[in-house]
Amino acid sequence: DEQIKKQSEKAFKKINEEFKQFFKVLFDGGSCSLVKMTRDEMEEDVERSGEDVVPQDELTAESVKARIKERRDRVVGIDIQATPPGKKLKALNLLSGGERALTSIALLSAIMAVNPSPFVVLDEVDAALDETNTYRFANILEELSKLTQYIIVTHNRATMEKADILYGVTMGNDGISNLLSVNISDIESTTTK
Repeated sequence: DEQIKKQSEKAFKKINEEFKQFFKVLFDGGSCSLVKMTRDEMEEDVERSGEDVVPQDELTAESVKARIKERRDRVVGIDIQATPPGKKLKALNLLSGGERALTSIALLSAIMAVNPSPFVVLDEVDAALDETNTYRFANILEELSKLTQYIIVTHNRATMEKADILYGVTMGNDGISNLLSVNISDIESTTTK
């Protein structure tokens, strides 16, 4: 238990540090943090918001209640606090859709930087971003792609510009779909000759 606690603390600290860095890159400033929430803090938040914390499934709810009764100071959740530049807000629900998307991307990037997986599939994560923010996102993906292979579904030109290989589907006048594959390095080598 002690070893798991130490490893968990170490990973949480690393993810929090990376989250802050990626947030600053995506927002060009601002501040953020991950905050561990105890049962007492969660209950205070629930009283303020009027929502249920305990899952509705009876078996799961009973097992969770039993564990939580053991210690009220045990961490039972994580709060994401984010303050974009020029704002005083900290709660996620007060941010715009684009700001929430950027905050989510920063957190996902932090987790992937600390614990890279062999490959990641991202589907339209850049859809809510404007062009400037998409370039920032694409630069982060380019950096993270040194550790992980990314498969990205996108219609965004800025994201596609950072890709090594593009796959697409086109439809001709005959109504038949055709697959398109372009290796960017092949194109670059033919244009430099």
